[in-house]
Parts: sequence; C-alpha cells; structure tokens
Amino acid sequence: MGGAGCAAVSEAWRIERIARPEELPDLLNFVDGACAEARLPDDIAFAVRLATEEACMNVIKHGYRGQLPGPIAIGITRGPSQVVVTIEDRGTEFDPSSVPAPALDACAELRPLGGLGWHLITQSMDEVRHEHDAVKGNTLTLRKCIPSQRIHSGDS
Repeated sequence: MGGAGCAAVSEAWRIERIARPEELPDLLNFVDGACAEARLPDDIAFAVRLATEEACMNVIKHGYRGQLPGPIAIGITRGPSQVVVTIEDRGTEFDPSSVPAPALDACAELRPLGGLGWHLITQSMDEVRHEHDAVKGNTLTLRKCIPSQRIHSGDS
C-alpha cells in the first residue's frame, strides 16, 4: 500500500461546512462534482465517494459528540496518477487503532449495527493516514492511485 508510483498533484478542490447531518448532501455533491471535474474513472470515483462519505458520517456522528458541531473540510487534489482526499475536523481526537475489526464472517442478524465504516474506508483506498494535532485537530488523508492505462486524457 502507499503512494509508490503516484505523481505530484495538479488540481485541487475544497469545501468546508459545519459537521451536521443536513450538510452531508452538500459535501457529497461536492465530492461527486470534483470527481467528475477530475475525470476520474467510474470505479475510482466510486471508491473516493464511498470512503469520503463514511469518513464524513463518522465525523458527524462521533467527532463532535458532547460538543457543538464544528467544522468539517474536504480537500480533493488530482494529479496525473492519483487522487488525494483530506478530511479535517476539530472534533475529539480519533484513534484508528481503537476501531475493532468488523465481524464479517458473522451472519447479518447476529452482527452488531455499524462498525463497517472504517473497514470500508481502508479497503476502498490505497493509503489511509490519520493525524491529530492539538491545535489543528484531526486530518484523515485518503489516497487512491490511478493505474496509468486508466487515466483519462483531456480528450473525449
């Protein structure tokens, strides 16, 4: 996993909202629009949207628990062979190692609700990195490499 073979980024998009459920449609419309403008292949755009939606839902549901909702920002950069999404919030510190692995082999009726979000994020992206800074808050970086034979040129 990781950024091996990924080139530097060349286009960027950014949105910031308050981490409330009613803002999720705007955030996801932004992601869809940025993926379209970046001319990402459909499967790459799907992975980016899925991982970003799960991460945003986690921030909205858990990040500001016990506090007033604060900011959530999504940045998307597209380079020649990768797309990188950053999701920033100032909520409670998140420790990815504290997320239990989902019981994927248990039958659906016995499996607890929830708990698949982090799994979906890590499985759909090539690199997932989380950092916490006491001043800046949480930054989740999601990287998806685009195989060279799948990169759209500017022509259609």
